[in-house]
Amino acid sequence: MSSNFQIDFTSIGLKKNYLYEILATTFSIDGTLMVPNTASMGLRLVDKELFKIWPYPNTTTYKNIENNKFLVLNFIDDVFLYALTSLKGYNLSKSDRALSEKYYNYYTLGVKEEYKDFAKRITSADSIQLPYLNQAWAIIVCIATNINQILRKDDFGEFKLMEVNLTVISYEKYRESFKLFNRAENLTLETIVLATKLNVAIEKKERALTESIKRKIEENVSNVMRFGKNVSALKAIEHVTDYIKGLES
Repeated sequence: MSSNFQIDFTSIGLKKNYLYEILATTFSIDGTLMVPNTASMGLRLVDKELFKIWPYPNTTTYKNIENNKFLVLNFIDDVFLYALTSLKGYNLSKSDRALSEKYYNYYTLGVKEEYKDFAKRITSADSIQLPYLNQAWAIIVCIATNINQILRKDDFGEFKLMEVNLTVISYEKYRESFKLFNRAENLTLETIVLATKLNVAIEKKERALTESIKRKIEENVSNVMRFGKNVSALKAIEHVTDYIKGLES
């Protein structure tokens, strides 16, 4: 599948082969209802309009991509939303388990011939309404075109991931954003990612790996709390802490 348009992604701060943390919105179909799901995701611009992401195979994000192919990449300023969307579970308060409809708008995507075969699983109409976060200052609409299973190893162990190629099919920039995450926010993002790895380590019953990740999380939480002035980061850290308590209960 090829794209028929060119986008200058430098206008939203993206450069080739850099890794960015974004919020990916996917969806499932429940009867006639579209059910959105959003999660934090590492994103890399590979070439022109081709991106790669790496969800875990047992996540809602991956299952939705596998079933419905379409997804929306959201560019968000608020680090608390990264925690809220990425760390879900019955251990959290009801309001924090998933984002409600009030967080979403819907983008109208015209169904072109080149992806009609994918769209017909969802609708017989000439357009699809795709959910995205209403706090997004820019969105990129993509379709999954190739999926491979890979193993990735880092300082915290080896993890099975699904490498997904994304072809860009539409793009909107709603406002300018020149926000750079400060140190507290960057540490918070790292801690959110570590919390997702902690969940995997606990499920795999790898005690040494679990303890290693927990120590790093505790160090990050201590540093963010020490900075103590960023309200969004502090709310996100509180959410991470509640999530981890639930994993351990």
